[in-house]
Amino acid sequence: MRPRISLIVPTRCRPGPLARMLDSVARTASHPERVEVVLVVDADDRASLIGHPQLAVRHVVVPPGLTMGALNNAGYEASVGTYVMLLNDDVIVRTPGWDAVALDCFRRFPDPFVLVHVNDTLMCDHLCTFPLTSRAFYELTRGICPREYQRYRIDDHIEDIFNLLGVLGEARVVYLPDVVFEHDNAVHLPGAGRPVYLSDPTILAEDAPRFDALFPERKAHALRVLAAIDGRTDPHADRAGRSALDAVADSFALRVPGRQLVVRSPGWRGPLEAVRGLAAAVNRARRKSAGDLWRAVRKRLPARRMVTQAEAGR
Repeated sequence: MRPRISLIVPTRCRPGPLARMLDSVARTASHPERVEVVLVVDADDRASLIGHPQLAVRHVVVPPGLTMGALNNAGYEASVGTYVMLLNDDVIVRTPGWDAVALDCFRRFPDPFVLVHVNDTLMCDHLCTFPLTSRAFYELTRGICPREYQRYRIDDHIEDIFNLLGVLGEARVVYLPDVVFEHDNAVHLPGAGRPVYLSDPTILAEDAPRFDALFPERKAHALRVLAAIDGRTDPHADRAGRSALDAVADSFALRVPGRQLVVRSPGWRGPLEAVRGLAAAVNRARRKSAGDLWRAVRKRLPARRMVTQAEAGR
């Protein structure tokens, strides 16, 4: 049976957290037998070549010292799942049935070009830290990301293509705040109020300029995905789309409220019905402007209403 979801996990010398992560995936998945975990392991790290009795675990052994971009691509190339998620070994999956919820989100759209964004408890809705999207998307964008990314901006790179699709009138990011993949990689700073994630400034100083330099490439990918959504063979035929993207000068300026289709509920029936409605709204509004699209979606999706404790207990 072909796995539905492949989890790509580069890891090095952390067998304890890795085993904990595998246990949490198996414990919470509705169908662990349909989840594949691809561990990308350095050749000098035999301790990380572990398995799990409930999961299909595949090992990809690579030379030590590869970039994170190269590691993720190596895992992707060895994976076979219909959908692919980038994950870390310091994650604890907390939400039962996360796989069923994610797959139902994909099924509510007429094509596979959707980004499912779970709650990592650190970046939350600000950044899709563990992107889950389709293999079909990566086939169009020629892999996970450029291999030269040392460590950072890989998730930004993927999400940015979907944010650019939003500029083109296609809202395809579904944020599930109640699907929790706890990221155990935080520090407590005095006065911060909550745990925060800190980047290595030296590595970020290398990856941030790479991300900026690849903005034109991401725009080209967005046009290619739009052409696939519309069923066209020429991704450059949409002059209006190219003009709209030419007007965007800053990736981070696209991270505005409303760019995501937020679905939350104490149970899963509500979110799935909401995603079904928003998919219909997306189809009807496909050729409208981005502003008209958001208005159409907001009418169909009661996404930002907070669930009260009384409702959660029903």
